[in-house]
Amino acid sequence: LSGWYPGEFAPEDATREWQWTQKLATLSFRNPRKDVTFFLEYDTRADLFTDPRQQITIYSGQTPIQTIAVESLGTELRRLPIAATQLGTGEMAELRIEVDRTFIPAKLPGGSADFRELGIRVYHAYVEAR
Repeated sequence: LSGWYPGEFAPEDATREWQWTQKLATLSFRNPRKDVTFFLEYDTRADLFTDPRQQITIYSGQTPIQTIAVESLGTELRRLPIAATQLGTGEMAELRIEVDRTFIPAKLPGGSADFRELGIRVYHAYVEAR
């Protein structure tokens, strides 16, 4: 993994873990050489990016799989089919999550002491062979 911050928990629910991405985050995994489904459960600070909306693009290698325009606050689960050919022929495959805009909590009104550059908050990211 690269482009990910360490896992965090909500004080009121220590069972719900997430990781924030940076502008670019990658997931590497053993290439199953089969079609897969990529499951991505995430949320964003859609309230910070209203005109235009924040965009999330998922890539397999250099190939864009899907671009998502963030429409609302709240958790979303995306299921993205990815063909075996899009994963390449190598022993390892890589998926990239890229956001067009990030934010720094310390620079928001009433800011905090958090100077990290944050993209999206990911609860689960999972690749399943079909």
